Amino acid sequence: MFYVIWILLLLLETALFYFSLKQQNRLLQEKCIAYSAFTLVLLLLFGAKILPYSFRFIPLMLWLTGRLLTNGVLLLKKKKRPFKKVKAGIRYTSAVFTLLLSLVPLLLFPPFEPLEASGSYEVETKKFTYTDQNRMDPFSDEKSPRKVTVDFYYPKTENGKFPLILFSHGAFGFSGSNFFTFQELASHGYVVGSISHTSHAFFTLDTVKTLTLADPDFLQKAVEINGLKDTSREEEIFHITKEWMKLRTEDTHFLLDTILGETRSITPGLPFSLLSSDAIGLFGHSLGGASSAETARERNDVDAVIVLDGTMLGEEVDFIDGHVVLNDTPYPVPLLNVYAEDHYESAMETQGDEYDNFYASAHALDARETVFRGTGHLNFTDLPLFSPILAEKLGIGPADARSAIVTMNEIVLEFFNSYLKNEGTPQIEKEYLDESTSAEN
Repeated sequence: MFYVIWILLLLLETALFYFSLKQQNRLLQEKCIAYSAFTLVLLLLFGAKILPYSFRFIPLMLWLTGRLLTNGVLLLKKKKRPFKKVKAGIRYTSAVFTLLLSLVPLLLFPPFEPLEASGSYEVETKKFTYTDQNRMDPFSDEKSPRKVTVDFYYPKTENGKFPLILFSHGAFGFSGSNFFTFQELASHGYVVGSISHTSHAFFTLDTVKTLTLADPDFLQKAVEINGLKDTSREEEIFHITKEWMKLRTEDTHFLLDTILGETRSITPGLPFSLLSSDAIGLFGHSLGGASSAETARERNDVDAVIVLDGTMLGEEVDFIDGHVVLNDTPYPVPLLNVYAEDHYESAMETQGDEYDNFYASAHALDARETVFRGTGHLNFTDLPLFSPILAEKLGIGPADARSAIVTMNEIVLEFFNSYLKNEGTPQIEKEYLDESTSAEN
């Protein structure tokens, strides 16, 4: 669709430029008619839902409106100016360049077929922002209390009690990074809360529409640590990541306590009135998986945890004689580790059984591991669907992105069904996507 729209508008601009040169006329009236017609056709396509409207088309519609208004104003002035080929060429070049810029969102975020939730419940959403009066926000210039925002996805019903699941995004993620997973879980009877770790999230939009971007220093350190090969800085990294984990686990503890408090109020509103405090699960991607696992270790009311391609940094309890010391207390909560192939192979090669996750699983009371062959780190988010180009640059594998997300959602649902709804033993395979990378039907 990007190429069709681009080619049609480029042909239109080129044709108008050609005839204006040939007739030595700016063709203001013809341009107004052409831009109006193209805009009308797009609006009709949007209205008929032949072409799904989204934010991707906003710059394009602004470009068309701008071209229409500019030429319309000049036409209404009725003041004829001598036609100059050089100026006409500059105007044409400018129009084509701005047209290309307006189509960038369509290139970066091409329309795609959304994943349909397979459960029987329709899904509703709500956003809440809570203030932790017992903590100062380390990223706030005013040293104000820390605010944490959570987006809820829950079944559209006023009856029944459902398990609570909290999700924590990765270092470069945001609260909507796994939207289709949240929808899938909620459609099957879960109340899902996706945490936005303010200043760790790529962006946070709270309930009063205040936008907070990720802290630049945090992003810089995260990029540096992810690409670091220098083992001489392991102790420094240990202390830096401990600070990150402390912030995130405290966010999660605070939200869990707040949510459970809401369920105990006299007249809890949605979604709190739907919650069963007897069944709680945590999961997260990357750094969010690490903090989810650590939070589950620190509490006695979490029943299951899933780590999506994250290193369980919370298992590192000390740094002595040039090496991290891992927690030898058995991991107490049913645990599922899901690995991208490159992550798994690298950990096996460089650390083996002493890798944080492998060590925790080996010493856990109940743990499972699975590897998604042909996947990269961001295959466990929705980014490959929303922006294939960005996902390719940032880290995915050759496996079909849609199949990977669908399969991930299936095993996440199966694992939580087992431990939060007592629906039997989860049948998690050791590997997925190892024989085929064909698209999900």
